Amino acid sequence: MRASLSALCAAFLASMYFRSYFGVVGPLISDELALSPVEFGWLASAFFGSFALLQVPVGIAFDRFGVRWPMASMMVVGAVGSALLGSSSGFLSAFAGQVAIGIGCAPIFMGVLYYLGRLHSPDKAGRLAATVSSIGSVGALISASPLSFFTAEWGWRAACWTAAAMMSGCALSIALSLRQTPSARSALQTTGHGTWRLPHLLYLVPICFTLSLGGTFRNAWAGPYLTDVFGQGTNVGAVLTAVSVFGIATSFVLPFALLRWRGRRIVTATYAVGVLSALLLAFSPGGSIFAASAGLAFLYAMGNVHPVAMTEAQALLPNQIRGIGLGALNTLVFLGVSASSSVFGALAELHFSAAATYGLIFAATAMALAIALGLYVVCRPKAIAVQEAAPVFD
Repeated sequence: MRASLSALCAAFLASMYFRSYFGVVGPLISDELALSPVEFGWLASAFFGSFALLQVPVGIAFDRFGVRWPMASMMVVGAVGSALLGSSSGFLSAFAGQVAIGIGCAPIFMGVLYYLGRLHSPDKAGRLAATVSSIGSVGALISASPLSFFTAEWGWRAACWTAAAMMSGCALSIALSLRQTPSARSALQTTGHGTWRLPHLLYLVPICFTLSLGGTFRNAWAGPYLTDVFGQGTNVGAVLTAVSVFGIATSFVLPFALLRWRGRRIVTATYAVGVLSALLLAFSPGGSIFAASAGLAFLYAMGNVHPVAMTEAQALLPNQIRGIGLGALNTLVFLGVSASSSVFGALAELHFSAAATYGLIFAATAMALAIALGLYVVCRPKAIAVQEAAPVFD
């Protein structure tokens, strides 16, 4: 078990590295390959596009074959993609490399949830998934200042080849250390053909859709907000670093919190703090840089409950559709990021003052989080009651 947890932590660290490494190597790639702004935009989105599109197919593969081999083989594709990117001479080869990296990272987070959920009780699986997530989040830090130093010394191509070797090692460790979990087909054969009614998972849809709203600010809108409201001289880098460190620190606290409180209480409390933070920023977006930093940090840290919410969903899904169910819910997280960024852009086009514009954006965020929280609190008990009353295969 220790070997498999170590392998999962390493794989998730690699995934978190690749989620944010392009912010450092992207401009260097663009300069050397003489990419146009349009090509740079496509290159930046290629990873997340392939990552998001594969969530449901990955879930189907887990249901059919288990976690071990689909996850390991796709990670090998990711390693090849990183090597291809490091060897690229133009846009097309670089784009193919980014797509392949997205393919390699697509099964990792879901694989952690699925694997632990099939071997442990929901409470223990949630704690272990939160532990893997917190350790793996260090990958986001590696892709910041350490990566900048590495590329300054040895170049972005060497960084890509090194990352390819890292991903290959992680794939090998997954193949060697994970036990073969039962596939959905074998679980169905051993449990018989009973009657199963679809659990009322709709109450988790708004939660999944809004889980990464704080990440939208961290990755895209925090910079414009800080410079537009507090001035061009604002040290955006320092604020974003503080926000990232707070998010990582709270992720390490989460496994210990799960030892004392149920996951539903942590999700509820986290969303309540998120709503309050968004409301305070909505009413006073230009109050102080410290208040703004704190609000952004709390919103960003909300994403830490992602494994907790997905573990809750997994407990309600029968074996034969567990993978596809998790894949569908996980896809919503990425759709939420895309939709929220688009909505924020539309609000910014209203040409109000900077303070009014961002006050409106934070108000919209607070409303979305409040709706998700309200449905979770009101509808969850009914959904759990219906599920417990229905005969299932598990």
